[in-house]
Amino acid sequence: MRDRTTLLAYAQLGLLGWFVYGFGASLTLLRDDEGLTRTVAALLGVSLAVGGTLGSLMAANVVRRWGRGAMLRAGSTLLAIGSLLYVSDGPFALIAMGPLLGSLGASFCAVGVSAYLEARQGRAADAALAEANVVASIASLVGTFAIGVGAVTILGWRSGMVLLAMMAIALELVRGRAVAPFNVGTALESRIDAPRLPRLVGWAILTLVLLTSVEITLLQWGADLLRERGGMGAAAASASIAAIVTGMIVGRIVGSRIVEYVSSEIVFGASILLAAAGFIFTWTVSGAPLMITGFLITGAGIGMHFPLGIGRAMRASVGQPDRAAGWTSAGIGVMSGVTPFLLAGLADSWGVRNAFAMMILFFGASFTLLLWKPVPVNVSV
Repeated sequence: MRDRTTLLAYAQLGLLGWFVYGFGASLTLLRDDEGLTRTVAALLGVSLAVGGTLGSLMAANVVRRWGRGAMLRAGSTLLAIGSLLYVSDGPFALIAMGPLLGSLGASFCAVGVSAYLEARQGRAADAALAEANVVASIASLVGTFAIGVGAVTILGWRSGMVLLAMMAIALELVRGRAVAPFNVGTALESRIDAPRLPRLVGWAILTLVLLTSVEITLLQWGADLLRERGGMGAAAASASIAAIVTGMIVGRIVGSRIVEYVSSEIVFGASILLAAAGFIFTWTVSGAPLMITGFLITGAGIGMHFPLGIGRAMRASVGQPDRAAGWTSAGIGVMSGVTPFLLAGLADSWGVRNAFAMMILFFGASFTLLLWKPVPVNVSV
């Protein structure tokens, strides 16, 4: 059901994709402009991770106190403020507040939109979550493109983030004063005496965190694998990582249609196997064309991991989707820092290809958890 509020939710997740990928695409440009060392610039990434984790942990309490609609509005506002501070050309402390506040708002958007779609769409939630993530993926590519175009024109790369802030404000103007419709399904978790989340939520979160760790690590270090095994230069290898994102978009478009007719648990399992097969192919072969093809296949499988994985966690929460989505987002935020760092250490010791064998273990563990701790369509405990 693609009504007005659902389309607004889709658009808000698009803002998140633009912000996260725009930050990644612009960090080197900001470092050059400000004359920062890599170590100092890396602190901005830490600021991004801290803001995202804090926002994820705060989300359920914000919903309990002020409602999901108010949280979504705060998310757009913080995204706009964070984007403008990030490109403010002010003191470093002020610039660092940009990714902190922006990712805080982005986490409010991620949790609130996911929980809203789960509560609003019912049995169609998995398809809606997939569609929303298609919008986020496309927006991430558009945001990266806007940064690049700005960098080579008179507009400057900062214009891409200013445009994001303007769109965030415009979204709230379109939403208007009526935020109550976004509070659907918050009755249980708005209670002070809300029950603890079922243990099944924890297993569902762990299953997804293992998979998103693979996604984040591939996006950060996949270029090194292409350089080592594909014989590509640094610029070409970095650009070729777009194959993963392209595959994700295709996977989400196709997957959102499939889950309308096939059990989401079956589709989730199939997506894990497809991503694992694509990665093992990439890991085994050498040469740029074959490896890029493998990344496309891997991305197609990865594309459905987050929408179906967070849907499983919220479904297992039995009426507390914001809390489940918040803990899921926090887990992903923590592992987004831990796993790439771990792989980097292993790569320094064993080589990039050998270090990436860890990803195969992650795929195997997540698929085992899926079979061991399934989440039924109608969870009652």
